[in-house]
Amino acid sequence: MEQNRFKRLWQHWLHPRQRVEHYFPTEDLKRISEQIGLSEQNHQGQIRFVIESRYASSAVLNRLDTRTRARQWFGELGIWDTELNSGVLVYISFADHAVEIVADRGIAAKVATETWQQICQNMLVYFKRNEFVAGLEQGLKEISIVLTEYFPRNIPASIDELPNDVILR
Repeated sequence: MEQNRFKRLWQHWLHPRQRVEHYFPTEDLKRISEQIGLSEQNHQGQIRFVIESRYASSAVLNRLDTRTRARQWFGELGIWDTELNSGVLVYISFADHAVEIVADRGIAAKVATETWQQICQNMLVYFKRNEFVAGLEQGLKEISIVLTEYFPRNIPASIDELPNDVILR
């Protein structure tokens, strides 16, 4: 088990932000941010994307897992604080080669966990082919379909409660 922890630590050291930026060009992230805004005009959900290149060494040594880290981001960004409890976080841990989706309680009550897990798996298929931007776009497309089905927008688009920018850290 200890060897796996050090292997993971090495994996995180190999992925500084500057290196990961190469896979997610600024113009592509801006376009995806715009697509998030367009998506939200069709449903009542609020979507955020976070791409984290690596963790601090202490976090890896303390065995911080991607699910816990995704929930931390969910709280830090206030995704839980939407009027309809309809926030969704798509979290990518680049160094861990992992995707997590955290849905607020309003959505989680209607959408099965397996649905989110399948979307994560579909995104990972793209990532394994080094098609990172396409993976983000595919994830957004699938999430939009789910939210449109379970949380359709019955009224004209209201205030966008959360920023749409993709965070790369």
